[in-house]
Amino acid sequence: FLILCFSCEDNVEEDYAATNDCSEAEVYYQENIASIMLNNCVSCHSTSYSSGGLSLESFNSTADAIRDGSIINRVNLEQSNPLFMPLGSEKLSQEQLQTIQDFSNILCL
Repeated sequence: FLILCFSCEDNVEEDYAATNDCSEAEVYYQENIASIMLNNCVSCHSTSYSSGGLSLESFNSTADAIRDGSIINRVNLEQSNPLFMPLGSEKLSQEQLQTIQDFSNILCL
């Protein structure tokens, strides 16, 4: 007795990817994130001086760095860790850290 089953399915990643409206994230960036970046990061991470090749002056560059973990990992380190950011400054407040995490949660794919 032999049973054969065949199936064909076209799995396209775009079919499953969320199609979020980025306007919510952009507004949140302007209202909450831009000032944190300006006051704590842009002196070393600007387009004119991008330490580590990272500029944090725009929505897109900040969103990319948050998506790949560059920001969240570094700002959550202990100040004694040589990779801690912002370098030479105090740790961001818990409120600022939560604001960055919240931004991460609403970013578009």
